Amino acid sequence: MSETTLSSSPAALTFPYGNATAADCVRNLASHYQMTMVSLPVGCAAVPASRGLCETLSVMKIPAVNAASDDLAGHENESPVFVLTASRSGSTLIRFLLDSHPELACPPETGIGSACSTLAHCWDVLEHSGSGSTQKITDPVTLSSGAAAAIREALNRLHDPYLERCGKRRWCDKSLDSNQVADILAQVYPEARFICLFRHCMDVVASGVEACPWGLHRYGFDPFVAQYPGNSVAAIASYWLSCAQSILAFQEKHPERCLRVRYEDLVTAPEETAAAIFSFLGAMQVPGITEACFRTPHEGDGPGDEKIWFTSGITANSIGRGLSVPAGALLPQLRESINEILAKLDYRPIDEGWNDAPGRMDPRLHPLIPATGNGHATASAEHMAQPSEEPASRGGQDAGRHRQDVAAAARALAARITDRDGVSLHEVTTRWPVLSGAAVTLVVQSDDDHHEELEVSFGSAGTNGSGEPVATVIAAPATWRSLLDGRANMITEMTAGRLRCVNSRDAYRLRSDELHAVAALLGLAQIPVARTQA
Repeated sequence: MSETTLSSSPAALTFPYGNATAADCVRNLASHYQMTMVSLPVGCAAVPASRGLCETLSVMKIPAVNAASDDLAGHENESPVFVLTASRSGSTLIRFLLDSHPELACPPETGIGSACSTLAHCWDVLEHSGSGSTQKITDPVTLSSGAAAAIREALNRLHDPYLERCGKRRWCDKSLDSNQVADILAQVYPEARFICLFRHCMDVVASGVEACPWGLHRYGFDPFVAQYPGNSVAAIASYWLSCAQSILAFQEKHPERCLRVRYEDLVTAPEETAAAIFSFLGAMQVPGITEACFRTPHEGDGPGDEKIWFTSGITANSIGRGLSVPAGALLPQLRESINEILAKLDYRPIDEGWNDAPGRMDPRLHPLIPATGNGHATASAEHMAQPSEEPASRGGQDAGRHRQDVAAAARALAARITDRDGVSLHEVTTRWPVLSGAAVTLVVQSDDDHHEELEVSFGSAGTNGSGEPVATVIAAPATWRSLLDGRANMITEMTAGRLRCVNSRDAYRLRSDELHAVAALLGLAQIPVARTQA
């Protein structure tokens, strides 16, 4: 018979598998920590102990100490903090804030929720074994007080050495799977607090695609990739929907134990949001923690966002990046379900005009407005916060540089069209008659939402009859410069989301007549399109 040992010490806790039963494992766990074991029916002795159960228990590395010892003195293991969220939503930033608090310790993602769920299901099976219960395998697990106490004790033993090393009193967890097992966590820890972290669905999609440029994997995406092969937008959006539905359902059941936090509020009003979090947790306030968390050492050996390790402060620059995600990739039923959840979270819906707006858009319907005079930028649909750690002079310098970049790129576009390095307006309407009398707008847009527009009219009317250009082509100064210099390809830039073509006449083709016409005007390389003479 093989066995899994948790420690090399003489008092090590051993979980056998092979000829042993699952009941042996649970009894061994309870006996080791001198717990009062629940009564198990005789029939449960026939339940074999799986290797998976033993390995789950083994990776816990529970120290061989007496549960009645004083090692836990001063620790608040009865009221941990769990962050319930989807990936790419700012959970690592939340982790750094929590971990920088003098009372709180938050390690990388440990998967503690899955371990808790495995033990809970094991215990539930054993308690009902031989009882003649008609409980379905899909029914939610309801733990007895004895089962919850035993599991809680085992999980606390995992965190006790970590708290000792950190010199902290209370542990937190931001594992991405916790939102799926929150009900079990709430039973095991009746005094736990839950931070429900959300981010707009389309910004999550944009972040997920950026994090997985060679194909979606990790971050919980894999099952949804299989569901939507070839459609990264639908796959990540479906993942977000599943997470958001689970978290909202849990929050509705336990409103007093949950605090809803939006990523957008966190990065536009960081100090106010952090203060609200610590108040909810009953922890002391730490002014300036949103800056200090980037100077505080954190455990780096474990899953989490990699990009944040190479940043120096909180910025709102990533808000609204989902505007470049093609809304048409969402199936109608999926979009409808997502919009229902977005409405509950006070986010903008994903409508037919989602991709049409030039500039950046705040995805919140009602942004959190912090008190004035606190040194932090106001969050609103018209104004995005600069990084909070930068002095005002630095922010002003950046704004000035962005405006200069935009103006320079706009002048370069105008010069290219005026100098006729490309074709003439007459040649454009000859090649693409559908554009005769229409107009196209070129937009140069900076990261801080400053932008300039150039309208090119192909005839006297200049519009599509509604007073609006038939197409708007939007890109950052660097993208326009790369295109003009011949270092970039229009389709590549569109596919990557760095260039958008909002087309009211031909919204379904990537390579529309309007895009060909713009390329021709700017003298960009392209192969002539064969036309059948009428």
